[in-house]
Formats: sequence, structure tokens, C-alpha cells
Amino acid sequence: MVPGVKFERPEIDTGYLDALLAAVQMGQLTLAIHYRKETEASLVRLHPLPAAAANELTGSDRFFAKVLINGDDDKPTIQMLINSEHLANNYRHVTADTLINALAFPIENVKGGFIIARSFRAIARPIAGWLLGIIFDQGEKLRRRFRNERDDDVPQPTSPPSGEQQIDHPAAASTASGDSDGSSSGVRSNKSTLADDDHPMEREQPRQDRRSDQIV
Repeated sequence: MVPGVKFERPEIDTGYLDALLAAVQMGQLTLAIHYRKETEASLVRLHPLPAAAANELTGSDRFFAKVLINGDDDKPTIQMLINSEHLANNYRHVTADTLINALAFPIENVKGGFIIARSFRAIARPIAGWLLGIIFDQGEKLRRRFRNERDDDVPQPTSPPSGEQQIDHPAAASTASGDSDGSSSGVRSNKSTLADDDHPMEREQPRQDRRSDQIV
């Protein structure tokens, strides 16, 4: 701990974790970054919270931890607790100035802290840039992952079996049928007319026979 510097000790509950974008955990100190209607960041006194504990408190599986720096015996010296869905949606709201202000705030509020505040901000700037790069990198990866998962959940249109042929429009089918019927009836009508006109003398013959009978 830093002598003379007081750090808040927040109460960890579902409301605190739901709004959390990421928490950079460094021993007993944590840089907590939240987004509600705007981005908030603060350096608080908080022991590292495992992702499993955060998921249990919120009844979800959206939290995971990313190790940033390993210490002795491969124990993480600095790790980041990430709220995956919230970070994917809102990571672009985080700025370097927000992180610098959060890192510098405890020092600036110490009596006489303004004397070293400018120097401390110069030290905090590259740290904030490093953390911001990690936040944006993780946020972009999570955004793509969730977008791909949503695309996979959308049902794809099924194509008709290859053996099926396209059905003609009913109007076109009826028109084709009508044309076929009309042409057929026309042929039959012509044939009938020709049949009647082929042998005109044969139709007159019965009358001549009847006259012959009467003469006899």
C-alpha cells in the first residue's frame, strides 16, 4: 500500500459486477473500469476476484480472467477480470485519459500530492496506453466472436431438392392449356367441314332414288 493514500473498498455485488467492463487486479489494488451511462474508472482496495466467483455471484458465465504479467511460480502478478458481453458492446467508450485520471487520483488527493502529480501522470500515461490496448484488443475479439455466434444462430434458407423442377406460373399454364385446346378444336372443326364437303353428290343421291321409285 502507498503510505498516506486512502483507497475505497467497494462492496462486490451483482450491480457492481454487471456494470464492470474490466478490473485490472494488482495484489490488493484493483483498477476497476465500469460503464453505465458513461465510463468510470477508479483505483480501489480490493483483493483479486476469481472469474469463477464473479460468475457465481452474477449467476452467469460471462466473466473470465486474462493474465497480464506472471510473477514467481507462475502466479499472476497482474491479471484482468473481464466482463465479456459488456466489454464487447462498450469497449470503445474507454479512453486513455479516463485510466490516467483513475491512476493519478489517489496521489493527487494526498496532502501535497499535487507536487508530484504531474510527474506521476507522466509515468501513468504509458501504463494507461498499455492497458487501453489490451482492453481494445479483447473487446474487438469478443465483439467478433459474439457476432459470429449470432450469425450461426440465424436459420439458413433451405434450397429445394435437385430432382424437383420449377412449377410454371398458374396463369401461364392455363394460357398454354387454352391455346392447346383452341388449336385442337380448330383442327377438329376444319376436319369436320372437309368431311361434309368431300362428297356432295352422295348426299343428293337418295332423293334421285326416291324419284325413280315413284316413276316406276
